[in-house]
Amino acid sequence: MSTKILVIPEDFTKDEHILKPLVEKLVEEAGFPRATVTVCRDPNFQGVAAAMNESRIRTEVIERYPMVDIFIQLVDRDGLAGREVAARNLETKFNQELAPKHKRFFAELARQEVEVFILAGHELDNGVSWQVIRDDANVKNTFFQSLVRREGTESLPHQGRKKLMAAAIRNFQRIMSRCDDDLGNLLERLRHQ
Repeated sequence: MSTKILVIPEDFTKDEHILKPLVEKLVEEAGFPRATVTVCRDPNFQGVAAAMNESRIRTEVIERYPMVDIFIQLVDRDGLAGREVAARNLETKFNQELAPKHKRFFAELARQEVEVFILAGHELDNGVSWQVIRDDANVKNTFFQSLVRREGTESLPHQGRKKLMAAAIRNFQRIMSRCDDDLGNLLERLRHQ
């Protein structure tokens, strides 16, 4: 039987091209070889505050998708350290509610935006340290745009996120080593769920 996994982004329109292949690889690494990963498109929260709203998640996601075994919320941190506490609180609360149904909820934050996962799988520009990229709360408009120009994907849909992520995921171990504090943490929780 396949494990059904639903990824909850803040806005699926661009993020799904990053999160779907990433979570597929994460759950494979965690020991779910036959998992079916879907990115939530309804609702499209269109922002972190909405995507982390407890009531909306409960009614518009968890109750709407009773066939899902594992919910994975993966949204931007945007430089706001307090979001970790909010994410952990959501994870704890929903896991208490879902435990009797043998379902799980994981909440993780991309430091600082999900585009960093694409960057993690690519070579860095000369002279740029990984820590500078990780600390940039606006990485989508700085280092990601630099990668888009370098790779010539400006004219592709969503600036080539799908193509850039396909190339990045081939370097999955590099992504994991560079993103240990978010993806590494999520992988460990998935392995021990």
